[in-house]
Formats: sequence, C-alpha cells, structure tokens
Amino acid sequence: MSRVQVYVYADLRQFTGGAAGREIDVEPGQTVATVLDRLGIPRQRAKIAFVNHRAAEPDQALTGGERLDVFSAIGGG
Repeated sequence: MSRVQVYVYADLRQFTGGAAGREIDVEPGQTVATVLDRLGIPRQRAKIAFVNHRAAEPDQALTGGERLDVFSAIGGG
C-alpha cells in the first residue's frame, strides 16, 4: 500500500477536521474520486483537482507517492 498527500482548500477543510493536508493510504489504481469518497468530500463540491500540479479528472488513477490538491468552486464578485 502506498500513500498520497492530499491537500484541501477553503471550505473543503471541514471534511478533514480543519487540516490543510492529510496522507491517505491507497492501493495502486485507486482514483481521485476514491480518495474524495474516503474523505467524505462530495464530488459536486470538489470542482478542481490537481495531481502533482497537473489538472486531474476524478477517474484518474493513482499509484502512490502523488500530491493531490482539491479545490471547491471559487466565487468572485
């Protein structure tokens, strides 16, 4: 089993107990969506994801050792 560093931003921190980041164990082939589900982050709330600083889709497979950054929709005005 490998680990993925997960960083969440803004209001998504409520799903990590206020922490900016966590390490999550993953089996090779598990996806970004799997990690979101394990953290309890509703997929409709996670609008933008990056794996190793590159845009990622929810179905992107992870192998371990990656950094996953997850952002909610950002409103402006």
